[in-house]
Amino acid sequence: MIKQLLIYLLSFGLLSVLGYTIHTTLLKSVAQNSPTDIVNLYLFFALFSLGLCALLLVLQKTKKFKDQLGFLYLVSVALKIALFCLVFSKVIFSKESFTNTQSINLLIPMILLIGLEVFFISKLLNGLSLPKNAE
Repeated sequence: MIKQLLIYLLSFGLLSVLGYTIHTTLLKSVAQNSPTDIVNLYLFFALFSLGLCALLLVLQKTKKFKDQLGFLYLVSVALKIALFCLVFSKVIFSKESFTNTQSINLLIPMILLIGLEVFFISKLLNGLSLPKNAE
């Protein structure tokens, strides 16, 4: 379990740093401004996704929650949306509308890090459905 947690930590850390570096480099090359500090977006999604993967990995080991991991993940999606709206409410609900480029800048960190989260969670959930002698 410690090995998997380290893999999660390194994966989310590397993807966040790499994504942020490429993202900001591209923004500087086209001289575009983002409606919010992009590092906060990467931090929010990386920390939430890392925490969620770690929590589900720990809950997988408990008999009580092992069968409900899929439902817990669905609840976490709604929680993530609500928390994102709460944390970034000034940016999202501002009176000025976003340009297409600004909207894409908000979505890039989400797509990258939630994609990695879904990959790890699907591996975790698919591992549960395998019979013991098939491993």
